[in-house]
Amino acid sequence: MSNIEAMDCTEEAVGWRSIPPEIKRNIITYLAFPDKQNMMLANWECSRICETIPNKLSELGITEFPTTAKTTLVMKWKNENGRLVSKMVEYRGREMRHQDCPDHTSQAMNAFVRLWRRSKIKTVLIEIPCFEGLSYLWEHQNYHTDSHVAVKVFNIRTNDYRLVEFALRSAKNSKQDISLMANDHGGMETAIFDLEKIKKANSVILWSLISNIQDHQLTALSAQNIRVSSQFLTSSSIVKILRDWKSGKRKLERLHVSSPLLDLADIVNQIGCTCWKNMTDICQVIWREVDEEGYTFATKGPKFDTPGAVGLIMSEGTPTFIFRIIKMTPSMSRLVSERCGSNCAEVRPQYIEQASN
Repeated sequence: MSNIEAMDCTEEAVGWRSIPPEIKRNIITYLAFPDKQNMMLANWECSRICETIPNKLSELGITEFPTTAKTTLVMKWKNENGRLVSKMVEYRGREMRHQDCPDHTSQAMNAFVRLWRRSKIKTVLIEIPCFEGLSYLWEHQNYHTDSHVAVKVFNIRTNDYRLVEFALRSAKNSKQDISLMANDHGGMETAIFDLEKIKKANSVILWSLISNIQDHQLTALSAQNIRVSSQFLTSSSIVKILRDWKSGKRKLERLHVSSPLLDLADIVNQIGCTCWKNMTDICQVIWREVDEEGYTFATKGPKFDTPGAVGLIMSEGTPTFIFRIIKMTPSMSRLVSERCGSNCAEVRPQYIEQASN
């Protein structure tokens, strides 16, 4: 009986070896993430095949905890039943970060970039306070030039501009949702906004980060969702963005700009707005969809059924311009089309005058 079992195993092994490489690749492609990782350890041929097949991960994250001398690596993927599962690996050390990079963080980053390089990832989460001592891991593997990485969402918390630059340039695709944070109320280098990945991103969100972004850099962003804070932004950049949106030259969903140089009256005069108190009965119904505070004016978008709400609030003592589109239900859209679609071609002059007051 044992001889038969041995013979069966041999036949199975010979059968796998006789399969053409392209068919082996198709088979491995359908394996779940952990099975594919195990397949890489089978033999050199399987390892080489797996190297050419990107991992499909829902999330890949690395987080350093400087006060506890610990760095974690988190992977999330969908199993064969479509359920989201995760695995976390902890790297612990004896020394907390001071200036140099601790060994446990270096080991975690090394594992991170090995997975990162051959993956298609929905969300990448990186929380590393300082990139000092880690950049060589990216440069050694030429991640900024030889990369198969595809990322949809970047969430990066760091005080080091170089980490953001390396991460964005490593992804071969563009039009990501980019969210940047800092461990404290730090700043972000102006050069970050000159990167093509930032200019072409779907969204650019800077949480609790003060940047020196200029007007020409803000207007160069094609993102539909923008949140920035700067001491140098003026009303002219906001006016240009909104005019381009109204004329259909760009898409826009939300705009959140903090600057001491903003003037709401100047903005509403130039783009044409109506105070919500002066709206018709139909527009009042639509205005109820604005379920957030601070919005006081409305403006017509590229189409009659795509209005936008604007306002000015104080955020941490700084004037902050806010904009969002007002999404209509299908019934609202039909109602506006039937009753006032032809009357929304132009903003009435008296409304502009009332808005400035």
